[in-house]
This record gives sequence, structure tokens and C-alpha cells, in this order.
Amino acid sequence: MATKAQLKPFFLKIYEKSDGIIERLLFAYFAFGIGISFIYDTYAVGIGVGMLSLILYFTSKQLFKGTTVNQYVASLVAGIFMAQFIYQMHGLFEMHFTAFIAIIALITYQNKYAFIPQLLFVVIHHSSFAYIQYLGYINENESYKQIYFTQLEFMDFQTFLFHAGLYAVGVVLAAIYTHNLERNTIENAENIIKLQTAEERMNQNIEFAKRISEGEFNYEYTLEEGDQMGSALVSMNSNLKESSVREKQESFKNVGLTEIGDIIRNHSENLNELTYQIVSYLVTYMKLNQGGVFILNDDDEDNKFLELKGCYAYERKKFLEKRIGIGEGLIGQCYLERSVIYLKDVPKDYVRITSGLGDAPPSNLIIVPIKNEDTIEGVMELASFKLLEQYEIDFLTRACENIATTIASAKINARTKLLYEESQQQTEEMRAQEEEMRQNMEELSATQEEMERTSLKFKSKYEAINGSGVGSIEFDLYGNIVEANDAFCELMMYEKDEVIGKHHRIFVDKEYAQSESYRLFWNELGQGKLHKGEFTRYNKKGKSVILLGAYSVLKNEHDVPVGVIKFAMDITKLKA
Repeated sequence: MATKAQLKPFFLKIYEKSDGIIERLLFAYFAFGIGISFIYDTYAVGIGVGMLSLILYFTSKQLFKGTTVNQYVASLVAGIFMAQFIYQMHGLFEMHFTAFIAIIALITYQNKYAFIPQLLFVVIHHSSFAYIQYLGYINENESYKQIYFTQLEFMDFQTFLFHAGLYAVGVVLAAIYTHNLERNTIENAENIIKLQTAEERMNQNIEFAKRISEGEFNYEYTLEEGDQMGSALVSMNSNLKESSVREKQESFKNVGLTEIGDIIRNHSENLNELTYQIVSYLVTYMKLNQGGVFILNDDDEDNKFLELKGCYAYERKKFLEKRIGIGEGLIGQCYLERSVIYLKDVPKDYVRITSGLGDAPPSNLIIVPIKNEDTIEGVMELASFKLLEQYEIDFLTRACENIATTIASAKINARTKLLYEESQQQTEEMRAQEEEMRQNMEELSATQEEMERTSLKFKSKYEAINGSGVGSIEFDLYGNIVEANDAFCELMMYEKDEVIGKHHRIFVDKEYAQSESYRLFWNELGQGKLHKGEFTRYNKKGKSVILLGAYSVLKNEHDVPVGVIKFAMDITKLKA
């Protein structure tokens, strides 16, 4: 079923032609009125009423342009002209035929309602004028003789009924015929619209098929109801689009893994260069912003940590030194959990605090364990402003699996090479020292006795310190707790096994632990600088404790710092 908006152009053409017919008819009526004015000297009526009728019609057409108002006004004006002609011809019956002529012209509008204004006017005109003339006959009042409606002395009711009935039959027949014309026009218009729609749909389908053949699968296409060909094209486009996406994703992964394999083959001998080449390639290939590779350093089984080996950001190589403890931050957590960590819309401050990169504020962060089966060799961290698709995450996981095997081999080769060099050096040293050792055997025996005495003396001093209530705690150069006496543990409300292996930061507040001054504090201790005075620390319950003491550096026989020991007394109450 066509809508009014769709049918409107068809009827506008009909209305335009009909307007021409009606307007020519009205001008003819106007000329006819002037012509018959000569018979009974009715110039004023012929010119005046005719001009007013034309003005009424053309004014309505101008004011209500684009509507059908002028059709109803034309119908009314035709009735007025009929009344004008009857008056001018002193009731000549033949002038009624002008109304039927107008009806025939109005049929061309194909608007059955256009007859209503003329019908109403004719009914009102005939009823009122017949009655007036009838009153004039009854009263024999000569003033009524100026009302010319019929040449009869008067029109009785029966004559009026026949007169009006025949006119009504003509109007009804004209309306029926007009309705049929309108229906035919609508049917023809609907057929034309269907053909146009089918043609447009076919052209759209052809264009859609052309775009599909060119690989343009994101072309905007509106599927209309009942369009089976369009539905088939949409289904085909969807399948081809999915196939294209899968193909691109597989190609992305295969090309990436192949090129990473080339990097591994070319740089497998140098772990630092290998990690840098890999992370720089991944950042560039995946259009990310920055990345870093953290490799497990397990030279010391008791002090494992993740060390930043390769870093690349914003198309530049970064030279950063970074060590992260196992379980520390996102990097350490990823190592423990052995699973991918993907954060979206990461707050800037949160990234700075927890990210291994620290400086840049990316909005998306992915951390992938570098593992192969059950062995984990490190962690890769990548940051970006864009969201990563699942196939990109899968690619990173596969890439890290390939990298893990190479890193393990590189570490083994490096250790083997180092051990070989050390063994050669030790062999030479042992040869040189063998004679010296023979000579020193006697001195060693004497020294051993002296060391035993010194050891007993040191043990006695250590027990004396423990018995004095002075707290002592020993750290490595990185701040990890190695030993603590009972007095210190009691002072800080910890059990010994709760602090051994932990970092010194458990005794300070979080803000200070992350500050530059705290890092400088441990750097200076590592360089052998003594720190003494009053220190504010926090016990297990989070309560502040003021300690008077000193951080002293322990050195080996070569005067190289190897650890830190602290002696402290609680002066909290004294300070209070």
C-alpha cells in the first residue's frame, strides 16, 4: 500500500492539468457573463460578480499553494457563476446546465469531495430563491419580481424536488466516476512505485554486490523487508567479512611469529639485545606506545627478582634499570599467577605506582608471562592508548611462549660460558695457589685456633648484646631482612619468621617507602655510608616507634659492603 507522500507526485500532475482546465472554464464563464449582459443590461452583475469570483479563486490558490483548497473554491465559484447566469437571464432554465458543465470539469481533479461546495451552494441557492419567488407570487409584491430564479410564475415543491433530485443524481454519478478514476490512478501509481522500488532495490543490490566483489565489506546497506536477493547478499557479505577478519587475524599472528623467529635466530646469543629487539618489534608491529621485558634473575636462589632487560617507548630505546621483587606490583603478581593481566582504562596515578614502566600514563596495560609449559622465565609489559583485540592477546601469548624457550637457552649458555671462564680462571689460580696453600697450611692451623677464639669472643659479645635488650637487625644491601634478634622482634611486635626475607619497608609508612629520599637512603648504605640518629618506624600494629640507633655497613675482607646491621633502642616514651 502506497503512502500519501508516495502518491502525492502523481496527483500533483493531475491537479496541475485540472487547474488549467478549470481556469480556462472560469475565464470562459467570465466572458460568457459579460456577453449575456447585453441581453438584459446586466453589466454590473456580469463584470462585478465575475471579477470577484475569479479573485476568490486565484487568491485561494496563491494563499493555499500545495493544497487542494483551490479545488473546493473552484467548485464554489462555478456554482456562483451558475447563479449569476440565472439572474442575468431572468431565470432561464438552460442556465442550470452551466453547473453540470462545471461538474464535468471538476471530475478531472479525481477528488470526489470537490463537488460538495457546489452542491451545498446549489441547494442553498435554489431553496432560498425558490422560496423568495414563491412568496413574491403569493403576496403579489412587485419588489420580489426583481428576484429572477425561474421563468415560471413560481416553482412548486414537486417541481423543485425533480429539479434538485436530477441535479443530485448527476453529482452522485460524477462522484462515483471520480472515485473510480481516483482508484485507477492510485493503482497505476502503486504499480509504478513498485516498479521504481524494485528497480532502485535492484540497483542497490548491484552496487552492494560490486562493493562485496571489491572487498568493501563495511559498505552501508539497508535491507528492506521482502528483499530476498538483498538478504542473500547481506548473508554473503557477513560470511565474507568474517572470513576476511579471520584471515587478517591469522595472517597478523603468523607474520608476527615468523618475524619474531627471525629476531630470535639473529640475537639468541645476546640476551640484552634479544629482549630489546623483541620488545621494540612488538611495540611497532602492534602499534603500541611502550613496552618492557623483565627477565627472572635467579642467580641467588634466596633473592630472586625480575630485572628489566629491554625497554622501548615512543619509537626510542630506553636505558632504564629496574628490579622488581617476586610478587611486587603488577609485574611480580603476574609472575606469581603465571597468567595474563589486562587492565583497561587504567587511572594515570595507578599506572605510575604499580606499573614497571612508571613514567608514561597509558590507558591500557597488558602484562604477559614469558613461560613455556611450567617454566616461567620473565614477564613482558606493554602499554597502549588503544584497546587490544583478543587475537592480539593470543598472539602475545604465543610470542612469549616462543621467547621463553630462547631466553632459557640464552641464560643457560650465558651461565655455561661464565662457569667455563670461571673454571679456567680458577684452574690457573689454583695452580698458582697450590704452592702457597702448602706454605700456608701451618699458618692456617694457627689462624684456625685464633679464629675459634675470636668466634667464641664474637659469640659472647652477640649474646651480651641480645641480653642487654638492645635491638639488632641485619639486612642485605637491597634492604631485605637477613636476621633479627629477639629484642628487636619484641620491640616491633613481630615474630622472627614474620620478618626474615621481608623488606625494610614493612617498618616505614607507604609514602616514605615510595619516596626518592628512601631510595637514596639505601643507595648511600650500599655505598658504605653510616646513618645514625633518631628514626621513626612502625610496628606490626601500625603504631609509630621512635628508635635511637645506627645503620652500620658490614664489609668483607676486601672492604666491599656486603650488608647492613642496625642497633636500636626504643626512646618513644622518653620522647613523649
